Amino acid sequence: MFKKNVVILGGGFAGVSAALELIRHKEEYDLRITLIDKNSYHTFTPSLYEVATCEETQKNIVISFGEIFGRKVHVVKGEITTINLKDKFIKTKDKKHFYFDYLIIAMGSESSCFGISSIEKYGYSLKSVVDAYKIQEKIRDIFHKEAEHKKINIVVGGGGFSGTELTAELVCFQERLAKEYSCKNSCVKITVIQGSERLLKELDQEASETAKKRLEALGVKICLKEHIKNVDKKNIETDAGNSYSYDVFIWTGGVRSVSVLAKNDLPVNARGQIMVNDCLQVAGFDNILAAGDNAEFIDSLTKQHAPGVAEVAESQGKLSAENIIRHLKKEKLLKYKIKHSGYIIPLKGKFAILEMKNFHIAGFIGWIAQQYVVLRYFLSILSLPKAFRRWNNFEKDLRQN
Repeated sequence: MFKKNVVILGGGFAGVSAALELIRHKEEYDLRITLIDKNSYHTFTPSLYEVATCEETQKNIVISFGEIFGRKVHVVKGEITTINLKDKFIKTKDKKHFYFDYLIIAMGSESSCFGISSIEKYGYSLKSVVDAYKIQEKIRDIFHKEAEHKKINIVVGGGGFSGTELTAELVCFQERLAKEYSCKNSCVKITVIQGSERLLKELDQEASETAKKRLEALGVKICLKEHIKNVDKKNIETDAGNSYSYDVFIWTGGVRSVSVLAKNDLPVNARGQIMVNDCLQVAGFDNILAAGDNAEFIDSLTKQHAPGVAEVAESQGKLSAENIIRHLKKEKLLKYKIKHSGYIIPLKGKFAILEMKNFHIAGFIGWIAQQYVVLRYFLSILSLPKAFRRWNNFEKDLRQN
């Protein structure tokens, strides 16, 4: 019996979940599992805003693939350029080829500027650890040069989950920097520009308003129903006719599936997601599946789109792997059912908003729920001692902030 080559593109929540599930069947079905990612590590992306505003947390949110998989998965660090579904091979930027019998596409998302090139030119995105460090270094540099001379304006474009959580943490960061550079907190002005009529439009009205009041109480200016239409070196213009000067502009207002999918003529929608069936298979290919931000999944019964959250990516990655095993066993494949428990939005210190269906809590209990979710995830991918050690360090950093 020849080995079956299973290739996973991407080491995010979906890719890691898929690989861990496949490892369970590795010996029984003689699988060769290969995971290709541009990094040698898995990133706990919900806490990227922590790295953008604090030097101490990278060690907690960056986890090497070796620590997760040991030697059970062949990890390749490389940038994917070619995805050939017909001839069943992947090519990386350094011209290496990887042939597959089964393929799981789970490469995640990238920032989308909605065709406004000036946003991409002048704005900082927050999609990777590298992005987070660029933001931190820029803000530190501004403080070093300007804190004693003028007001510092930080503008966040986008009031979704990333933008709102980042904004709350920026308040902590500017407080620490104000002490470090002996200037008043009032020297920093933080503004959020949001296109919709409220922050966190995915939440119910009450939870959204709670988040708005929390940020405003922290001194943040919230500008709703304004879309950014142009950015230059010093100012941001919106469709409401307003202009905002800035020293640092951070863009969190849009994401899309990675562009390499569309460049390889895969069947994608306007957001670059691959159209999949109920079993997460790519149309026309029994042996190719997509998960997480790369999959356009619409529940055939409810007609709901799967939300782009970590919980969904994890469950889709796991099911993709399960369906590969079922395909090998010639069993009926499992249909994906959207698994989404709710949202947790941390907003500075021991305060977070927890929303589950029509129920929400704000404050310390929400923060406790966040700690539980983080611990549960670490336990799902690491051994018990490693998970608790990493979670304990993570929780310590949050307390210090």
